[in-house]
Amino acid sequence: MSLRASAVTVAEGATASFALLLAAAAHEVVLVAFAAPLGMAAAVGLVRKRTVPPSVTCEAGPLLAAVGEAVTITVDVETSEAASILLELEPPSYLKPRGTTCFAARLRPGRVERFSFEVVADRPGRFPLGAVRLEFGPPERAITRRIRTGNVAVLEVRPARSRIGNLPRSHRVRATSGDRVSAISGEGIEFAEVREETGAVLRRRVNWRATARRGQTCVNVFHPERSTDVILLVDTFSAVALPSVVSAAVNAADAYLSAHDRVGIICFGGVLDWVEPGTGPVQTERVRRALLESESFFSYAWKTAEVIPPRLLPRNAFVLALSPLADRRFTSAVTDLRARGIDVAVVEVVPPRPPLPRARRMAEVASLAERILSLEREELRYQFSSWGIPVTSLSERDSLGLTLERLGLLQRRARQAGVRRGGCAPNRGTSNEAVTVGRAGQRT
Repeated sequence: MSLRASAVTVAEGATASFALLLAAAAHEVVLVAFAAPLGMAAAVGLVRKRTVPPSVTCEAGPLLAAVGEAVTITVDVETSEAASILLELEPPSYLKPRGTTCFAARLRPGRVERFSFEVVADRPGRFPLGAVRLEFGPPERAITRRIRTGNVAVLEVRPARSRIGNLPRSHRVRATSGDRVSAISGEGIEFAEVREETGAVLRRRVNWRATARRGQTCVNVFHPERSTDVILLVDTFSAVALPSVVSAAVNAADAYLSAHDRVGIICFGGVLDWVEPGTGPVQTERVRRALLESESFFSYAWKTAEVIPPRLLPRNAFVLALSPLADRRFTSAVTDLRARGIDVAVVEVVPPRPPLPRARRMAEVASLAERILSLEREELRYQFSSWGIPVTSLSERDSLGLTLERLGLLQRRARQAGVRRGGCAPNRGTSNEAVTVGRAGQRT
């Protein structure tokens, strides 16, 4: 708690002092008569007894919101004697206030006054809602005291939900049940073929028309539904693109987990963080919390895929990398995983474009720099394609569902091309730059 004179008291004292100085210089008694009431008012206010601090109660809700939804912060103030207050909300920089953030009022003894603020988050994550600053004093506001409450609460902001249909997955499935149609035959709902059966069969599997036509028992064979292992490799090197990357990763993880796949998270950046593969509602909350709490840490250390614990990359897993492709350490790690024979696909998350400068010369330079970066990204995509890594872009205007569906199509084409080449190594005609990227990913 801090004690200070109010603006009114400071103004009264300053005016009285200035009038007394003029009276001494001009030898005018009228100025002394003018300064006397002001000085006495300031002195009376300064010697007045201290005001009892009011009780402040803060509540916020809902603490779980989507990006763009308003969160209401309610502050109840109660005092035992008459007082004037100035209540101000101090939200963090990543929370934008909606409406006023400051209230001035006079409180009556024993009466509870309620004040409401609204804040909106424009990016996903877990944030403290900020603090509330209260200045209070007697009604004449000669002396005011200032107190600050702690953080009101922690707000969890989740990205807006995206509608996702077909998901890119590994063609190698697990033994447990899921939503992925397996290529093998077994018990399922996806029809595969009709064939003759010599052993004991269930009545519901017998194809009576084929049996009557061939004179032998024929049964319907189905493709079973199985689950897959999906590892989301999240790039946390770039602080600018991190909100867009987290939004895409959270929606993708929810879609895979709702399809009964095992999902794991690897936050690859200045600090390595991860969530081991799992499934179920508990895993969903673990993945969401890990992604929403992820932060960007600047580091000069050169990191490769060797720092990733082997248990985070199960056999036959599918690695979905989400990155702005702006850091060579991340791209080298992706090519290193592909060189190990792991099925990898990349979603290039394009961060929001900054506004161009107003000056014509600066705008031309910025446009030229953007074109150079675009050519570098195009070369990087070519290098990825030579390694059999499908890449697709996701901007703020694109739909995540359509992007993942397009990535699944590119993934199937890359597999077919790999089967025709007889392996996952790059083409013989691959440029030296592509081979350099691959070797850089294998360096440690």
